[in-house]
Amino acid sequence: MKGKYFNWSRFPLRFLKAVLSSEATPIYARPDKFLDDADFLCPYMDDVSEWPNSHFVRRYRREIEDYFLPEENHLIDIARRLEKKNYGGITAGEPEDILMALRQQKLSNTIIDAYRTEILKVGMDADDGWEPDTDFTKPLTFDLLASAALNISLYPYQEEAVSAMKRHFLDEDKSAGILVMPTGSGKTITSVYFLLREMASRGYEIIWLAHRFMLVEQAAGVFYRLSPLVKEGSSEAPDTFTMTCVSGKHAASQALSRKDDLVVGTVQSLCRKTKYITKPLKEKVIIVVDEAHHTIAPSYRRVIEAIRKKRPAAKLLGLTATPVKYTDKGTAALMDYFDNSIIYSVPMSKLIADGTLAKPVNIRRETNVDIETRIDEEEMKRIRRRGELTEATIDLIAKTNERNDVIVDEYVKNQAKYGKTIIFALNGYHCGVLNDALQSRGVKCGYVYTWNDDKENQKVIDRFRDNNHKDAKGKDDHIDVLININILTEGSDIPDIETIFLTRPTGSDTLLMQMIGRGMRGVGCGGTETVNIVDFCDKWSSFTRWLNPKFLTEGEGELPEPVSRQSKPQELIPMELIIAVMRGIKYGNVQVTAHDASLPIGWYNVIDEEGNDEKVIVFASQEEGYLAMKADAETLKLTEEFDGAELAKTYFKGFGLTPDPDDLVNVAGFVHDMGSFPELQTFAQRDEIDPGMLAAKFNEELLPMVTTKERISEIYSSHRTIIDSLYGNRDYYERRIVDFMMYPKGIVPIGTRVEEVEREFYQLDPAPFEDSLEDILSEVLKEQASVLGENYRRPTIAWTDKPYKSYFAQYDWAIDHIKVNDVLNSRSVPRETMKFLIYHECLHQLIHGHNKEFHKLEHLYPDFMEHEHFLDYKFADFYREKAM
Repeated sequence: MKGKYFNWSRFPLRFLKAVLSSEATPIYARPDKFLDDADFLCPYMDDVSEWPNSHFVRRYRREIEDYFLPEENHLIDIARRLEKKNYGGITAGEPEDILMALRQQKLSNTIIDAYRTEILKVGMDADDGWEPDTDFTKPLTFDLLASAALNISLYPYQEEAVSAMKRHFLDEDKSAGILVMPTGSGKTITSVYFLLREMASRGYEIIWLAHRFMLVEQAAGVFYRLSPLVKEGSSEAPDTFTMTCVSGKHAASQALSRKDDLVVGTVQSLCRKTKYITKPLKEKVIIVVDEAHHTIAPSYRRVIEAIRKKRPAAKLLGLTATPVKYTDKGTAALMDYFDNSIIYSVPMSKLIADGTLAKPVNIRRETNVDIETRIDEEEMKRIRRRGELTEATIDLIAKTNERNDVIVDEYVKNQAKYGKTIIFALNGYHCGVLNDALQSRGVKCGYVYTWNDDKENQKVIDRFRDNNHKDAKGKDDHIDVLININILTEGSDIPDIETIFLTRPTGSDTLLMQMIGRGMRGVGCGGTETVNIVDFCDKWSSFTRWLNPKFLTEGEGELPEPVSRQSKPQELIPMELIIAVMRGIKYGNVQVTAHDASLPIGWYNVIDEEGNDEKVIVFASQEEGYLAMKADAETLKLTEEFDGAELAKTYFKGFGLTPDPDDLVNVAGFVHDMGSFPELQTFAQRDEIDPGMLAAKFNEELLPMVTTKERISEIYSSHRTIIDSLYGNRDYYERRIVDFMMYPKGIVPIGTRVEEVEREFYQLDPAPFEDSLEDILSEVLKEQASVLGENYRRPTIAWTDKPYKSYFAQYDWAIDHIKVNDVLNSRSVPRETMKFLIYHECLHQLIHGHNKEFHKLEHLYPDFMEHEHFLDYKFADFYREKAM
C-alpha cells in the first residue's frame, strides 16, 4: 500500500517474517515460502492486519519486542515517552535495559499505544504529515496498588492552598469557591494534588471542565503522573482509578461509564450531550472549572447545572489567575456562582519577591499613531460604550503600517536584549504581517492564531518551547519569536520566556493578566530572573480606561472602578498602571516617544487591614517617594486614618509608576502600628542568599553535605529576616538549596511510579447469536410501537454475507431492508444491545439522517448509553480466532 496508506514494506524483513511465521498467524495467511522481498510479503501482512491496531499488538507482542523495537531508536523513543509519564519506572537508559523493563510490563493501554505509535511512524509515509495521537483517546485505569507516590514536592504557598481547599470543602463542607493563583504559580499541579489526595481518595468523582483540547491534554498529563496520590489520602481509597478524556480529539461522550472516577473534557463536547455525563455519575461529585472566568458562559452553566440537577450536593471549584470579569454585572454573576468565596489567593508580589515569578521590567514604547484621527465618531461611541476596541478598529490598527514598523524595529534593534519573545497581536492578519516583516529581517519566528488546526499550532509552539528543536532531517529548527492573538494566554507552559510584546490595547483585566503571566515564570520555577514587558502605546485624545492593578495582581474581592478621562491638550499621562505590570486602554495626547524601563528594586513587608502578610513591590522610580514618607514617619505614627490617594499625591508627584493607594495605606499603617518605617528588602540582598546561586557555589566546592548544611545555617543566621520573609523558615530554605544542587533549575521531578491495569481483551464466542434476527425485530416492533407509530412498515432483516469493518448495521431505503454486520453474530453480544441496534435502524425508516429529532427518539430506548458504550468501545476489545 502506498501514498496515504499504511505500508508494511517499510519494515525490516526479519520482523515481517517473524510475524508471518508466528503461531498467532492463521495458516491461510502464511506464505508457502519466504522471499527476501518486503513487497512480496506485504499482501500476507495485510491479511494479518491492514493496520496495526490494539489486537495486532496483543497477538504479536513478542515479535514486536524481539524483531522491531531493537531497530533504529524505537526503544529510546518509547522510553522517553513513558518516562515523561512516570510510567512503570521506565527511564531512557541503555536499550537492553529498556527492552528488559518493557518485557516485564503488563499489556496496558499505554504500552499498546507506545508500540503502535512506533509501528505507525515507520508504516506511514512521512509526506502524509502523520502525527501520533494524543495519549488519552481511551479510558485509562490505574493500578493504585502497584503505583507509588515516591516524592511529590509542593512549594509552601501550594501546600497552604491545598490545606485551604481541604478545610473549605471537607472540614467546613462548603459547596463552592475559587482558587486564585497567578499565572506561572502552579494552579494545575496544586489543584490536581488536592483533588486526587483529598477528594478522589474519599470517593468523589472529579469532573474537570476546560474550553480547549490542549487544556484537556495538559490537565490529563498532570492527573496521570499524580494518580498514585489517590491511595495516599485515605485508608478507604479504591485500588483502581479510571480517567476518561472527552473532546473532539480525545474520546467521545459515549465513552463515559460508571467506572469513571475522573472526567477531563472540553465543555463544547460535554454540553451538547449532558446525558452522557449525568447518567453514570457517582454519589459524590466535585466539578472543576479551569480558567474560572468562563464559568458564567451558557455552555459551562448548562453542564454544571445538569450535573447539580442529578447531584444537588456536587461541589464546585474554580481555578483562575484573576477571579473577575471586567463588568460589574459579569463580576457579580461570577462570584455569585462560587458563593462569593475565594478559598485561597497568593499575591503576585510575594511570588515576585521570592523568585517564583520573574521581576517585571516595564518598557513603554510610543507608536505616535493617533488612532482617533483614523476612525469616525460613531466608531468612537461604540468603543466608549463597550470599553474595548471594536473588530473594525482592531482591523484598522492591524493594517497601520507605520505602527507595525515600530513593533518590528523594536525587536530587531534589541534582539540580544529581548531574546525569546512572545508577541500578542491584534488579529490573524496582524500575526501574518508581523511574521513576514520579522522573517524578512532575519528573525526566526512563527505564528499561531486559531485552534482549528491544533497539530500544526503545536508544531510551531514546540519549535518555540524547545531551544534545541530539530526538524525531521536533524537541522536546527527552533524559533525565537512566537506571534499569536490569545492562544498562549491560557494553559501554555513555556518557562524561559524573556520578553512579552503587548501590541493590543485592552480593558480586560483577565486577558491582560493572562498575557503578562505567560512570561512571568521565575528562576524558582525554571524560568528567568526578569521579564521585559514591552507596551506599545498609541495616541488616544479622548478615551482612557484604567484598571486597579492591586485588584488584578492580588485577587481582591471588590471590583475596581474603571475611570474614563478627557485628556487636556499636551498633558503627559503618567505610567501609573504597572504595579506588577498591568495596563488598560490608554493614553492621552502623549508626545514622549520612549520611556526608560521601570525595574522593581525590592519590597516592603507589611500587614493589610485584614491582618494578612503582604509584600509591597517598590520600583526604582518610586524610591524617592517612599524615602519622603520615611522622613515623615513621626507624623505617620500619630495619624489614625490614611487616605491612599492623598498619600500618593503628597509623596509621589513626579512621573513614573504611582504606587497603588492601598499599598500606601498598608505602609503607613505599618508605621503607625509598629512605630517605625518598614525595612526595604532589596532584590540585591535577595540575590546574595539566592538558593540557585548558593547551590552552584556549593556544587563547585564539592563540600560534604554536613559541611554544606553548616554553611547554610551560618547564612540563615546572618540573613534571617529576609530568608524568613521569602521562604518561611530555615528548613524550607535549606530544602530549596538542596533542590538546586540536585536538579537542573531547582525543579524537583514528580516522584511517582504509575502503573495501569492490564488491558482486557475478550475472545468472541464462536457460537452464533442465540435468537433469530426476525424474532428480535418482532420484539422491537412490539415494545416500541408507540414510538414507531401505527403506520410503521415491518422491514426485512438479515445478516451480511461475511464480517465487515464498517457499520454495525445499515438500513437500505430502496428495499426497506436492515443489514446486520455478521461480525456481531456471536453470543458475546448482549441480547438487549442487539435490540437497541435494530431499533436504531428501524428509526431510519422514519428519519433518514442522524439529526436532533432522530437522537431524541433514539434516546428513548432504555439504557441506550450502555448499549452505545458496548458497541462503540467495549466491542473493540473482542477478537475472533480464525481457523488455523
